[in-house]
Amino acid sequence: MERNVCAPRVGALPGLAILCLGLLAARGALAEDQQPTGLQARHAAGQTILTWKEAAPPVTDDAVTVDQLNKARADGDKQKKTRYRIYRSLQPLASVKGLQPVAEVPPLTCWNTDFYGGTGKPDSKALRYVVEEGKGPVPPGTGICAYNPPEPGEAYYAVTVSVGGQENEAVTEANSLKAPVKETVGQGVPVLQRIEKPKSFNYVDGPTLHYYVRWEAPPNCSVIGKPFDYLVAVPPAPAKPAPVGIHLHCWGGSLESGYGWWYNAEKGALLIASNQIPYDWWTGYHEFLWTGKPLQTKEDFRKGVVRAFSQTRLLSFLDWVATKWDVDPARTFVAGSSMGGAGAPMFAIRYSDRIAWAVGWVGVHIPAKSPTFKGSYEQVFGKPEYGVEFEDGSAVWDYFNDVWYLRKYPQKEIGFITFSNGKNDGAIGWPQAVEFLKALQETKRPHLFVWGMSGHGQRATMPADGGERINPMDIRTDRSLPAFTKCSLDNNPGNGDAADGEKEGQVNRFLYWESADAVDKDTEWAMTMGLVKQAPKGECTVDVTPRRCQKFKVKPGEKLKWTCAGKEAQSGEATADQWGLVTVPSVRVTKEKCRLTISRP
Repeated sequence: MERNVCAPRVGALPGLAILCLGLLAARGALAEDQQPTGLQARHAAGQTILTWKEAAPPVTDDAVTVDQLNKARADGDKQKKTRYRIYRSLQPLASVKGLQPVAEVPPLTCWNTDFYGGTGKPDSKALRYVVEEGKGPVPPGTGICAYNPPEPGEAYYAVTVSVGGQENEAVTEANSLKAPVKETVGQGVPVLQRIEKPKSFNYVDGPTLHYYVRWEAPPNCSVIGKPFDYLVAVPPAPAKPAPVGIHLHCWGGSLESGYGWWYNAEKGALLIASNQIPYDWWTGYHEFLWTGKPLQTKEDFRKGVVRAFSQTRLLSFLDWVATKWDVDPARTFVAGSSMGGAGAPMFAIRYSDRIAWAVGWVGVHIPAKSPTFKGSYEQVFGKPEYGVEFEDGSAVWDYFNDVWYLRKYPQKEIGFITFSNGKNDGAIGWPQAVEFLKALQETKRPHLFVWGMSGHGQRATMPADGGERINPMDIRTDRSLPAFTKCSLDNNPGNGDAADGEKEGQVNRFLYWESADAVDKDTEWAMTMGLVKQAPKGECTVDVTPRRCQKFKVKPGEKLKWTCAGKEAQSGEATADQWGLVTVPSVRVTKEKCRLTISRP
């Protein structure tokens, strides 16, 4: 029978958890009154959620704080080491003798201390989970475990208690199920915890906030039954269908803050967010995390691989949101600051079929070259010299290196990326940001970059004079867009040394394009583009490469003709490179706009 880990709630430090399933201690009889009671089961979409009344719960105060709960957990582990063991059988359970539990959880699993984020808010009142929508939080002293069965059918459950390694094996009507649970195979569904309607949220007035929890399982998490909090924020006038922005918080943030702005709320975009646990910078972590298998040595790390759990679970939640709200999948975007500013471009680059565009403030683009935060990645990847692999067989430190990835897959289409870095941000690292910019330019990806001397407070900007929070461009995963490179208005960031180049500047900030009259067909590609009014000059030259073409597919080495109608007519020929990308050099773009057309002779 498959073993399961019902992951416990973690404490104030990110990534730490009481490992639920390890070596089971020898069993012995305990008093009958030390047994859990009131076992109940609810099954939905492939997940069974079990609840019971704990035997002598260590906390029953409804007003307990996060810090008090964490201390109670630590004290209980030192003194009693109480554990609840969950058994599953295809036959009625009259005894658990000779059986192995499918899960083992500590006390206090009804308390949600993760809600406030990985660094926690120790003095805040601890929340309790809702396991059945509309029923309210479970009472203090309730035990919870979620289990995703490996096969469909009917199953019986029982739960026992073990104290100090001694288990009460008695099975009664109180700690077992009389009737079987009809189970299916699946991921489970998020459970609504509450709906709030604050006056304002992240500077958006009149929103509706939907808070959910889903007890995750592979491939969304390394273990079965670990709860994660999610937020769906709906603006007062959502678009129909609505774009969705995946918002990734910074270090110390939470699902409620730390990701910059609620982007495009004024355009009717929904916001979805979650808490980053563990702190993997919104990438992924080792498959042994929380399983009880050691992760200390090089050999420990090399026995498994890193999987993109964090990215996978957010996309999975997005898919579920699409079943409840009228959303436009082609307009999905991702945004974040600092840790989230690292995760946003990484997300957009690797899941370009799902993400239309990204905005990232002061992010890490090459983890191994971040002066301060390399160690944070090492906790979930292992050290670079360990040679741990990502799930696709590549080295994980390569896979989550944006520069390596862009150059490894130059033909891969990605959406628009606008990002920022501080030239004097010694913690994140300036040289790695310059390398990322150069890779975007050399591989001809759509991007906008701004930098300056604001350190870790350097903010990104939107194209077409959209400011910081509203992207006026209609960017979709199913629509072509131009990549601008070598613009004559670009400033010089230097070669990576903070003393090189200009102290502040931009790349591609003054350029925009229009999608409404774009042409993308077998024989022709055409796009109107121009300079914004705030551009320092009325004209510039820029190389233009059509990207994310839906129908205009070019073969390597193919010769094409191009024309540019504008203030001054231009024309010429261009040859597609080895990846089938055609670049028109030195196109003259003005504030009066121009129209570039590329076609087969």
